[in-house]
Parts: sequence; C-alpha cells; structure tokens
Amino acid sequence: MKIAIFGGRGSGEDAAQSVARIAAGGTAFEVAGYLNDMLAPGTPLLGGRVLCRFEEWMTLKEDIRFVAPLHKAGHMQARVARIEGLGVPRERWAAVLDPNAAIASSAKIGGGAVLGPFAVVGPGTTLGMHTVVRAQAQVSHDVTLGDFVFVGGGSVVSGYCKLHAGAYVGPGAVLRDSITVGRFAVVGVGAVVVADVPDFAVVAGNPARLLSQDK
Repeated sequence: MKIAIFGGRGSGEDAAQSVARIAAGGTAFEVAGYLNDMLAPGTPLLGGRVLCRFEEWMTLKEDIRFVAPLHKAGHMQARVARIEGLGVPRERWAAVLDPNAAIASSAKIGGGAVLGPFAVVGPGTTLGMHTVVRAQAQVSHDVTLGDFVFVGGGSVVSGYCKLHAGAYVGPGAVLRDSITVGRFAVVGVGAVVVADVPDFAVVAGNPARLLSQDK
C-alpha cells in the first residue's frame, strides 16, 4: 500500500518512520510522498519528498491512501475543518499502525489513525478516524477515542475513559478510570486528570485544574 502523508517534519515524518518499519517486516507498505502547503514540490523529507499542496490530492493515483497527522494543541478546530474540507473519501484514509505497537485484537481503529512505536491499545477500545496515539502511550481497555483525538507520547488513558472529537492529551499526562474529556479540550503535559474535562477546556497540573474554557 502506498501512503501519502499530509504534513511534513514532526508528526508527518514520525508516520513515515512507522511505514518504513511496517515495510521492513515484509508488508507491502511504502511512503508515496507528502502533501504540504509550505514546502515546494520536490522538497525532500524523511522517506520521500513533497508531491503537491493539500488541495491537489485528487491529482495523485487512486491506489494511494492518506494519513493526516496534523494535530496541534489549541489548533484542533481549524485542523479538523481543514482536513474535512478537502473532501477526501473515507475509503482513501489508511491506518498506519507501527509494528512495535501492542494492539488488542478486539480494538477497533478508524481510517487515518496513526499509532506510534510501543503504543498500547487495550481490548474493547475504539479509536475514531484520524486519531493519533504517539510512542509509548497507553490506551487501556474499553476506552473510546473520538475522531481527531491526539494522545501524546508516554501518556496513560485508563479504562472506560471517553475522549470526544478533537480532544488533545499532552505527553506524559495520566487520565484516571472513567474520565470524560470534552470536544477540543486540551490536557496539559504531565497533567493528572481525576475529574471530567468540559468541551473546549484547557486543564493542567496534578491534580489537573481548569486554566481556561473558550469555544
């Protein structure tokens, strides 16, 4: 499978590394290249080069599938609108699951998802479209991650948690069992979350406290 990545340095190249590890294990995966609005076509990036701008995805061959790991704290509403506004059909979104990730057989993973090395996804868990679970993060059993959720490296999402669309969990954060994180909420780096987080809120600290809430 040929994968084109929306983005570039950072999360885009992280996804490319996972594609390379999948290919090294004997599965027919390869990076077709990148779509990027800031870098000129032909600019080299890890495992490939820039092919075209975002809106030009339709010029690529029909056998190419896409991922768009464009998550950024505080910018998720705009990023979601950007990705959805491109009109890429659902069937063109691929899931890139690093071969070093531990994924339960009963987990359900949506198109466009990217799971990094040594990420853990427990039984009965559902990951929506365009979710990103970074390296060494742990998503426990019976968790629901909505579309466009980001779980940062080394973080822990305990059992029965529910993270709504666009929620962002910073690296090293810990969510207690049965926590709900609202739409487009941000959990700060290293936060320890022991109470539900409202939509659009920003929380941080141990225990996590509300810093702001802005729609």
